[in-house]
Amino acid sequence: MNCKMDRRPAKVLVVEDHPDLLQFLDLVLTRHGWDVITSSSGREALDKLKYTSPRLILLDMWMPGMDGFELARFLKRCPHYRDIPILAVTGLAGFDSRELCLEAGCDDYIAKPFTLADLRDRITRLLSRGGPGTEPAHRNEDEICKGIKKS
Repeated sequence: MNCKMDRRPAKVLVVEDHPDLLQFLDLVLTRHGWDVITSSSGREALDKLKYTSPRLILLDMWMPGMDGFELARFLKRCPHYRDIPILAVTGLAGFDSRELCLEAGCDDYIAKPFTLADLRDRITRLLSRGGPGTEPAHRNEDEICKGIKKS
């Protein structure tokens, strides 16, 4: 089930720099009943996290500027975000790719190309853990960017 006890759809933040894939993920996840927030960069994701509290983050690991590795490490160090599960959605397919993503702070890994059934199953499993998403979004820019170098 992808809804909390109060029946609101779970918010999922999708961070992907390829516009076509970002739009596709938005459409697919919305049709499955999740409330999707999109971001095309790590910096934009940080800005959106100031005002929203997703229950899950789908994160592309290779992006220009702040990549997914840097963003995942930052989020797991920050008390406001460390409990939000992160699903690495990446083209990395080498033997140690999964390990690299997990070491950066991601909770699970799915390689592109993936099946929609596999993506849905991984999202559902991560959301079923419980976690954040009920606290109000009240972030200030100084707090968000502490420890992150400006691009």
